[in-house]
Amino acid sequence: MEEKQKGDVYMTRIFFFLISYGLIVITTTHMIFYFNYLSLGYSWKQILLFIIQTADFTLFVMAVILLVITVFVRVPSRTPFF
Repeated sequence: MEEKQKGDVYMTRIFFFLISYGLIVITTTHMIFYFNYLSLGYSWKQILLFIIQTADFTLFVMAVILLVITVFVRVPSRTPFF
């Protein structure tokens, strides 16, 4: 029973890692696309303020926090052969 619980913990961590990494890639891509407003005459300050106010930035921050928690929180260790 205990082995199944350890496996569940690892699979859950992998799942959260992949979800958070995917969200970071998508939201970063969207934020980079916003820099195209420079060619329309907007200043850096206006663009950065706009990016901070979007839902993409909020989702990016939450995904980074989830990724850090997923990677750095300790779980019970197990040997690779048992």
